[in-house]
Amino acid sequence: MHKVKMNTWLLAISSMAVVGCAAVSDNSSQPPVAKSSSMFVKTDGVIPFDDKYRRKWGAAVVSDVDQNGWEDVITTQHGTNALIYWNEGGTFSEPVVLIKGDTHGLGVSDYNGDGKVDIVVAQGGGDGGNPRQPAYFTVSKDRTIERLGTFNHFRPGRGRSIKFIDANSDAALDLLVTGYAPKKAKKLTTNQLYGNVGGEFHDPITLSIPHDALSMKAFTTDVNNDGKIDVIAHSGRDLTLSVSNGDGTFTDSTEAVFGELAQLKFVNSITEVDYDNDGDFDLFLNRSPFQFEEEAYYNSETRDFAFFAFRDKFMFDNLTIEGDNLVIENIQETWATYDIQLGQARKVIEATRTENYTDGKLIIKPEEAKGWPEGEELKGMHIGYLGNGEWRVGGYVKSRLSAVIKNVTSQPKELKRKPLPPKLLENQNGKFVDVTKSLGINITEQTTNAAAGDFNNDGFVDLAITPYGNMAHNVAHMVFMNKGGKRFEQHIDAGLDSEEVGATGVGITTIDYDQDGRLDLVFGNERGRWYLAKNQLPASKLGQYIVITVAASPKSNAQPIGARVDISACGFKQSQLVGASGESFHHMLKTRLHFGLGDCDVIDNINVTWSNGETKTLTNVKVGQTVAL
Repeated sequence: MHKVKMNTWLLAISSMAVVGCAAVSDNSSQPPVAKSSSMFVKTDGVIPFDDKYRRKWGAAVVSDVDQNGWEDVITTQHGTNALIYWNEGGTFSEPVVLIKGDTHGLGVSDYNGDGKVDIVVAQGGGDGGNPRQPAYFTVSKDRTIERLGTFNHFRPGRGRSIKFIDANSDAALDLLVTGYAPKKAKKLTTNQLYGNVGGEFHDPITLSIPHDALSMKAFTTDVNNDGKIDVIAHSGRDLTLSVSNGDGTFTDSTEAVFGELAQLKFVNSITEVDYDNDGDFDLFLNRSPFQFEEEAYYNSETRDFAFFAFRDKFMFDNLTIEGDNLVIENIQETWATYDIQLGQARKVIEATRTENYTDGKLIIKPEEAKGWPEGEELKGMHIGYLGNGEWRVGGYVKSRLSAVIKNVTSQPKELKRKPLPPKLLENQNGKFVDVTKSLGINITEQTTNAAAGDFNNDGFVDLAITPYGNMAHNVAHMVFMNKGGKRFEQHIDAGLDSEEVGATGVGITTIDYDQDGRLDLVFGNERGRWYLAKNQLPASKLGQYIVITVAASPKSNAQPIGARVDISACGFKQSQLVGASGESFHHMLKTRLHFGLGDCDVIDNINVTWSNGETKTLTNVKVGQTVAL
């Protein structure tokens, strides 16, 4: 017997399960985690992330790379490597290096349909001086990784995003790459769509070129519910929409679909979320500019002064330091263009570092840094002791430099980022309308990323949101719960606080790593760490759920990315696209689609539609299980 509704705030679920139902239960086989009253709790050692503070390139990528039924995690350490952590039934292996060097956007799929997972990695261009093309790999089910080469026929550039689209509905995934052009290039963007012909990419077309060359991130979705995937280019001072015609061509529909909203500045990432379950895809826009401006923050409680400088002169107020020595932590520079120098004598020193230019630390005695080189050109970071516990920090860098100065008792001037609230845009018949305030999303600070998922399984999709943050504080990632598609409320105790200082939020991704029916989160910070947070809501606060895994289509082997899954249960409908995430640099092969169902006990039907139009339907499906399509 079907229950009549899906509750927003669930009543306690009785331990007397309905026949055919599988209520969510705690997975006691996993390594123990700290007890907490929060919604999520950070795990220790489930994924063996190291504790080094590193630069990142986007959120963690979640995909079942070895096709064993458990989603793996790939992280990109900007300028260092990309690492794969294999999911071995709810715990993860030590990391395996996929690629070393300056790695950017990363896409996962089986674009040639041979049954092996392919990974395409956008490579950096040496600040424009060393333009490169994407590298590509294949991964077998036994976890053998083979680098197949580089797409040497692609236009070289400074790689950014990797996205897969079946642009002409022929069951073959085409490849969209975005980038920033090399120095002295006539065209500043390299947003190219390469057609897939027999498993190889050829004949590129240029999609809508943004007015701002910094709009070099890409987001894919279906804005008009026609079964064809469209592309939004964003991240600069505007955004553009290329609507698919289904034949490999696109139409610039920016003005028609977004109107004045196309002028929204600095959209860092876009998350697809059908918040009201009406069958079309709404958009949550995180907004924050690139890190191009000087920043400075002070925490009077911890007495930490954190700063960021970029390709320019910088000089802060003189700092009064308590204690005998000056202590500077989490010193990070993109590349060391100049030295760290002390006092009037310009004594060159090296920070103690764990690896390359990661997480440096200095302890400086006053006698080592006496005076200041007045009237002389400053190159690098200069540190001087002026007497009476007073210190000065300033200089000039050609790259990014950040650090945290400890035990500051004076009140230095702060250079904070301006408020830039995110936007929730409702899809109303293929056009977008700003509903942020009316739905209670009252965030004023800058945000960088978000992940959509039904964290309490009530049948309505919630949002986990990454703020840019305050560098003198730890980054506290947020959760906003969806109240029946009518409004959102921030969860007071999300449990997603980071430990490091001097970092900014970079990204967050959903994963049910232990397959206990609760969506967990992987999150991380720029110049900080990666974390895995376990969803620890008890069964009494959770609704029913279904997990639907989508493989290639049965007739034409159309790959799952871009396939649409619709479910109908207890009078409600929900829809998701395979491969959807809030990450605009990476494309994830997320074939496990998690649907919360509230107190519904049977699903009327499940329908999947692949990119080439093939469909498959299941009816009268029991909840609390994983269904393979």
